[in-house]
Amino acid sequence: MKTNAHVLAVMTCSLLTAPLAIADDAAPVKSASVDLNGDGKPEAVSIQFDAPKNEFVLKAGGATLRGPGNDNEPAGVFIVDLDSRDSRKELVVRTGQTDYDQRSFIYGFDGKALKLLGTVPALTEARGNGIILSDSWQGFWNRRDKYVLDAKTGKVSELPQDLYAVGVEATVKQSFPLARSRTDKKVVATLAQGSTIQVLAASPSSRKGEGYLYLVKSSTGLLGWATAKDLMEKTGGLPLAG
Repeated sequence: MKTNAHVLAVMTCSLLTAPLAIADDAAPVKSASVDLNGDGKPEAVSIQFDAPKNEFVLKAGGATLRGPGNDNEPAGVFIVDLDSRDSRKELVVRTGQTDYDQRSFIYGFDGKALKLLGTVPALTEARGNGIILSDSWQGFWNRRDKYVLDAKTGKVSELPQDLYAVGVEATVKQSFPLARSRTDKKVVATLAQGSTIQVLAASPSSRKGEGYLYLVKSSTGLLGWATAKDLMEKTGGLPLAG
């Protein structure tokens, strides 16, 4: 992931009165004491890893929940406040070892049981307004998704976008065409070798295995759509480090 990860987290084991704050490099905890369901009574929170079963074991109060370890032991659990308008706190467990396989599991506690509220690729930004911004690395750009915590259902759900912002430049090594639209392959421009293009946005392709289609601005100011294959094979300068 190529942006700083902002996580709303408590940094100490004494979490009952400590304010939740945004931190760039928040450290998860193995155990804590915090009021999760807003009843004024703190719950003991802890996380362990069951290596033989490849599962993490999350505990809160008298509740226990097992989740997928994804072949690595989570560093701990984050205590977050996704919506400062309620009195609840949430637990987040991160799994995965790379930008491509990472997942953040979000749990709530109702006083009796731990419940999965949803999962996101990464908890990139959460400012207590019920909105989560989540980045996932797509080879040469970050896809930013928006998730919302529903106050009534208590579930975290994605708000899909038609287009995802990309915002990178590249140099054309081999000329290739730009299509008029995602469905109309009529050529609107043919990119000149050596010219600089701007990759503005991405749209998931409806064709199996094609990945994304990319909205590209030519050096002459024309807009059209390019395939991932053309961008990867016929341009240079894309930030491909991942």
